[in-house]
Amino acid sequence: MSDEVPSPPASREPSRPTNYARSLLHCAAASVGLTTVACVRSRAIILTIAVVFATYAWTMELARRSSPRLNAWLMSFYESVAHAHERDHVNSGTWYATALVLLALFASREATMASLAVLGVADPVAAMVGRRWGRHRIRAGRSVEGTLAFFVSGTVVAALALVLARGVTPGRIAGLAILSGLAGALAELVATRVDDNLTIPVAVGGAVTAAAALLG
Repeated sequence: MSDEVPSPPASREPSRPTNYARSLLHCAAASVGLTTVACVRSRAIILTIAVVFATYAWTMELARRSSPRLNAWLMSFYESVAHAHERDHVNSGTWYATALVLLALFASREATMASLAVLGVADPVAAMVGRRWGRHRIRAGRSVEGTLAFFVSGTVVAALALVLARGVTPGRIAGLAILSGLAGALAELVATRVDDNLTIPVAVGGAVTAAAALLG
């Protein structure tokens, strides 16, 4: 009988457990933004709402930096949906608010709606699929399975958002939806040093706005 010790299975990078409360909040926040953009036609009003939201978010960031007690209270209040690293870093909600301002300034209405749909659904779907079934790691904990889940779910919800936006011809919906899913998946995969609540909507919004302009 051989004395050779069998090799241990290949190790996988540890990942955080799925936070369903955070995923639900993620979807809800994006849904509120998507509904607002769908119902309010004025870019000026959308921009005003986004600026108010972002001003509040950044004010709270500055306040909790100057008051450890406030920071501790806020982290305990949002404990069920916050990541541990957000105690000492800008939280995801603030980056989301910042993305809303950028979208209101530079993205088309249709692109903004696609961006929010992708962020609200594809990002949590990719996280859940990657943690549960991810076997083939790419980089920074991301997996092939999670990235594909992002692309597919992002494409589907972007198509629904573009239909809801109205004014987008059926012939363009499929192409812009696929572009949305691809841009979001690449942003989530590549931009790991910046919060994806900023990079995903900006990437999708920029790609769809540029593509629509080129198509005329």
